Amino acid sequence: MLRLRSFGWLSAGLLLALVLRALPAEAQFYSLDGRFQCLDNPRAVCFDATSDAPQPAPAAPRPAKPAPPGAAPAKQVAAITKAPRAPVDPLQALILRLEARQPAPGDIALLRQRAHAGDKRAIELLAWANLKGIGVAPDPMEAYLLYGFGASLGVPHAKRNQAVVYETMMTPQQRQEVLTIEDETLTPPPR
Repeated sequence: MLRLRSFGWLSAGLLLALVLRALPAEAQFYSLDGRFQCLDNPRAVCFDATSDAPQPAPAAPRPAKPAPPGAAPAKQVAAITKAPRAPVDPLQALILRLEARQPAPGDIALLRQRAHAGDKRAIELLAWANLKGIGVAPDPMEAYLLYGFGASLGVPHAKRNQAVVYETMMTPQQRQEVLTIEDETLTPPPR
């Protein structure tokens, strides 16, 4: 009787192991291209500020009220009152040009100015442009340093982006150079 019970536990364990092995393994692989939601989708919210909560459904349109006698037709009034809106995000047009890999002449200068002022989004965009060579010559060292600056300001995923650039896109000589630059900027001057 004891042999049958131990055989039952053994077969149950093997069955459980087979079931667990048949389930797909989930792994997260990281790529820099996946981190630029604001460049891939103009309606996306950058810096992983998206919410998993379901969005409310749009409200149903209200039925039109009859116009008073002598009033202008509703279509004319709507055309007059609907002025074109400026983008809510001041960088939106610039982002679209970068995404199309056709920056305007002042785009990179504007990104540099805003990045120097500590604009986290501009830092990330400028690092990406340097990495991909959009509007500037490709420069993984500059991208690495910009991601490091962004990480010090709290840009989400900047440290991870910096590590990916270091490990996959830089030559050993470039790695040594950025480490020397970092060491010089982090070491206080002698007294």
